Amino acid sequence: MNALFHPLLKQSFKSSGVYLLIIALTLAISATTALKFSNEQIQNAVALQAAEMLAGDLVLSDNEPIAQDWQDQATAHQLQQSHVTVFSSMAHTQAQFVMVNVKAIEHNFPLRGELRVSPAADKIQSGEIWLSQRAMDLLHVKLGETVNIADAAFTVTAKIEHDSNQELGFSVFSPTVIISQADVARTHAIQVGSRIDYRLLLAGSAKDTQNFEQYFKTHTQQPAQAQQTASPEQNFEEQSSLRLRNASEGNTRLMRPIANLDTFLQLANILTILLCGIAIGLTSQRYVQQNQDHIALLRCIGASKRQILAAYLALLALVLIIAMGIGSILGVTLGYALLQIMLQLIPHLEIQFSAMAMLLGPLPIAMLTSAVVLLGFVLPNLLQLLNTAPIRVIRQQDKSMRAWWWMLLTGTLSLIVFCVVLTESLVLSTWVIGAIIALCVLLYGVVWSLLKLLRHSKGRLAVYIRAPAVTAFQITALALGLSLITVLAVLRTDLLDRWQQQLPEGTPNQFVYGLPPFDMPEFQQQLTQQQWHSTPLYPNIRGRLVAKNDQPFADALIQQSNTLRRELNLTQSDRYPADNIIVNGQANFSAVGQVSVEADTAAELGIQIGDRLSFSLPEGILEAEVINLRTVEWESFSPNFFFIFSPHTMDENAGSYLGSFYVPEADKPKLIQLIQQFANTVFIDVSLILDEIKRIVNVLVQIITILAILVSVSGLLVLIACLNLLMDERKREVALLRSFGSSKQKLKRMLSLEIGFMGFIAGIVACLFAEVISAVASYRMDLMLQPHWEIWLILPVFMTVLCALIGRYRLSYLCDIPPLQSLREMNQS
Repeated sequence: MNALFHPLLKQSFKSSGVYLLIIALTLAISATTALKFSNEQIQNAVALQAAEMLAGDLVLSDNEPIAQDWQDQATAHQLQQSHVTVFSSMAHTQAQFVMVNVKAIEHNFPLRGELRVSPAADKIQSGEIWLSQRAMDLLHVKLGETVNIADAAFTVTAKIEHDSNQELGFSVFSPTVIISQADVARTHAIQVGSRIDYRLLLAGSAKDTQNFEQYFKTHTQQPAQAQQTASPEQNFEEQSSLRLRNASEGNTRLMRPIANLDTFLQLANILTILLCGIAIGLTSQRYVQQNQDHIALLRCIGASKRQILAAYLALLALVLIIAMGIGSILGVTLGYALLQIMLQLIPHLEIQFSAMAMLLGPLPIAMLTSAVVLLGFVLPNLLQLLNTAPIRVIRQQDKSMRAWWWMLLTGTLSLIVFCVVLTESLVLSTWVIGAIIALCVLLYGVVWSLLKLLRHSKGRLAVYIRAPAVTAFQITALALGLSLITVLAVLRTDLLDRWQQQLPEGTPNQFVYGLPPFDMPEFQQQLTQQQWHSTPLYPNIRGRLVAKNDQPFADALIQQSNTLRRELNLTQSDRYPADNIIVNGQANFSAVGQVSVEADTAAELGIQIGDRLSFSLPEGILEAEVINLRTVEWESFSPNFFFIFSPHTMDENAGSYLGSFYVPEADKPKLIQLIQQFANTVFIDVSLILDEIKRIVNVLVQIITILAILVSVSGLLVLIACLNLLMDERKREVALLRSFGSSKQKLKRMLSLEIGFMGFIAGIVACLFAEVISAVASYRMDLMLQPHWEIWLILPVFMTVLCALIGRYRLSYLCDIPPLQSLREMNQS
């Protein structure tokens, strides 16, 4: 083999094909390594961002003090712990009385994020109280003055600037004050019947928190016999309120963008692997074509198939080793640089670089991926040449389509396997790759048929179409590479639109809760006078769903459904919230005693149109017939309900009213007057939560922009590889036509029209590819499907101009040298 290897090595490194192959392999290793590593770091960093709004990775909450057993289990799972007690109480000075949300914390609060106060302080001491800006405005106090919480007096020592614990729920009252956990007892604010939220914040590694979550799920079974024998009224009071929440459950409005980012990261991984695989396949094909004459010569002088195959495999191994060495250095460097760029652009992102984690994780997988993809695309070409008679190899100009299909089959299978391995998403990989394969086959057939028809038409374009099958394959490959670049740009725009729709200008930033019925008309009048846009005010009555068609729900279903284990906010109205959509049943209420149910809840509980539901209210059992199912946009900052009853079904005076409204920043001082006027009502300021979500969404936008640019770099290599193949096939034709006396201008015009025509068709095909692939990804991200007319205008024109210019100027140097010299250069390359 040594006698064959050295000549092959010397000859290969004289041609450009081996260098392009090394570049393609290097980019595949470096890009997939950096992208997969950065994706993992980004996912961890964004998860921490979400955890900051919860002040921990997990929150164990109950309306009773957290049992010691759970604290012991948290210790056993190596989790940090911090106790928080939240309750509402009256804060007062000598002149002012204000209902506030009291948060009692320990010294290590928060476990995630930060609590900033002014003047700066690390820990709150016993006897001190920290107030939010709204609390200070309502109480008219300054630093150093005294504020009473129930029976205890506190000294104001700081103003709360930023609290990372920004959950959104009606248990989070506003304004907020913070005291030490040690001072809760001396306030005497917690009495029998008080609504208290005891929280145990937990934080630790991802593995430890997941293990604790699993332990909690398997050890919180409700006692079945007790619930089956208890009456609905008893269940109303006795069902356990112990609950474990993670960041996704604590901030549902934030999780949709983060879930979309995760899908976007996986899609970026898939597209990068596909683009690098296509580049490897095309450069491999070019490399083998350049060496077919050498293989034929070796066969003629007596070399066996096994010797030639061994020599070429050794040569490919050397190429792969070189690419691995360069790709490893570039991959680590690119991964570090990418994270540094993100840290510069997104200073809030917490990312830690670990070269060892990269070397032991993504890098070996990327190397193995590139090796298998290389063999998948090269071996069919080599075997095809080795199994051909030497004289036929020498004369052969066009590869048979059988070899093309074998190369595509083996290469595609290797790509599919490693897309699944690298992204760890079988469903998304299957959807995307399945759509791509189906499109490739379909559009190849359409393009081939079109080219064949044009060739047989004997028109002016027929002269530019010589091998429809090969040209159709080249157009399809060119279109695929272009479309994969376009997909991320299209999805980035769709995601931005979706996130902007989620938080449009004028999104309600104030919630009103517990508004007494007798204050409701005056409150509405005040909103109208101030011209503050608001949602309708909905009557709010607390109750539990206890039975369907007079049959209590099964114990197993109660254990699984949070809807059945807790009190719900029930309302009645003659109209639905603006973002609700009726998906089944009659649209409007027609009688008293009817109820509309949220569609997902109905599916979870097996509720159908016509069922009679029983609800346990403080004043008794309420029954209502289900007349429709509707979807609810829970991510909106407007009141939404699982169950909406027809008017006059409930006693509106038995509860209170709730709603939301938007207050411009300039009108915030007027809001203080409104709060003082309705002292018995709870006002919840969600502007801080809105700001936090907007900040994180802005982080996500910058992340996907950087990733889209990175994937585009991989796509450029595919376009270069495709165009190189087109140029290689036409170099010999240009040289031959020059030898027969064709003019330079005629040759340039011919190349411009031919390659430009191919680019135009590739641009149209790329639009179809991009639309279908983006539709699949949009479905997975729960985005609205929509056409992207701008790419239909840009891509065909762009590709026509680009390919025409390349065809005109890339080969123009051949027109300026003697034809004999051109042919000699072609034979040596």
